[in-house]
Amino acid sequence: MDATYNDIAPWHFKDLVKVFGADDGNAKTFQIKSKEQVHQLFEDRQFNAADYIQFVELYVPKKDAPRALKLTADASVRANMKQ
Repeated sequence: MDATYNDIAPWHFKDLVKVFGADDGNAKTFQIKSKEQVHQLFEDRQFNAADYIQFVELYVPKKDAPRALKLTADASVRANMKQ
């Protein structure tokens, strides 16, 4: 997981809505960096009732993954080491 190909280049992903023709009048973007912000956003009435595209850029800690995915990855590493 520490190989350089796992590094994601910094980019302004929230600007992707502009690629599809959206502007400030018909789209809204959010950058979420904590669980508290996720809860606040999902409880926000305006967010839940929006009639325009919304893009949520979610930041997660490095190596954050569901347990099942981590177990599968570990099994793959062990299998590849046997070859």
